[in-house]
Amino acid sequence: SGTVVALGENLKVPFTVGQKVHLRGPGTMAQYILVDCFAAWPIQGDLSLDQAAPHIVNPGTVVYMSNLALEGGHKAAIHTAGSSALGRMFIRYFKEKGIKTINVVRKQEFVQELKNEGADYVLNSQAAGFEEQLKEIAEKENATLSFDAVAGDFTNKILTAQPAGSTCLVYGLLSGHNVNSISIMELFKKKRLGGLVVDSHIREYTEKGELGKLFTELHELLPTVFKSRIHKIFKLDDFQDAFAEYKATSSVGKIVIKFN
Repeated sequence: SGTVVALGENLKVPFTVGQKVHLRGPGTMAQYILVDCFAAWPIQGDLSLDQAAPHIVNPGTVVYMSNLALEGGHKAAIHTAGSSALGRMFIRYFKEKGIKTINVVRKQEFVQELKNEGADYVLNSQAAGFEEQLKEIAEKENATLSFDAVAGDFTNKILTAQPAGSTCLVYGLLSGHNVNSISIMELFKKKRLGGLVVDSHIREYTEKGELGKLFTELHELLPTVFKSRIHKIFKLDDFQDAFAEYKATSSVGKIVIKFN
């Protein structure tokens, strides 16, 4: 997040100097950044820059996921980053929309914690019998949609657990590896593998002139459903400490770096 200090000409999306904005793109680890007008969004109300920094990508992605689930008539969805900030928003928002969630975590300590937040199911991927349990629940709840943030070999485990005719959308690379080893037998069951990028969804809203509608919903839910926990705030000079803290406590809350 930041403050607009200069404008180009003939912008397709209007901004003003001094306006506070959310933004994203390569180069955000800097005091100044040049971005396309579609890569910045106005901050509404009195939301601080600290609180605004994590409050577009995750909430916008969850809304996108929910829209896909509702449009496709899916009754339940699997998510593989259950303990993340996005994962917690996913649980709360999907519950409001009446869609059951099957959430995957890597540590047992998060199982009860996420159930307390309203998760219908929470499974530890490191526990014995994980794949069998996931398949049983996915078939029981007809979880024909999944969102995978891990990739690598894990994507195939998710797709295999889903019923015939299911879709798995990959949106992250937490494993550090590209998706591989997809079983041809799963494709024979009319299962589909795809990708999900929130930028295209934001652009659709912008081109339809409905970006304000999206932001109104996001900002109304920031104190509750889309609330982000900020764990610590670091100054630019301490960025190495910030990265170390993030690596050690990524599921505790957001790390904010102040560049100005």
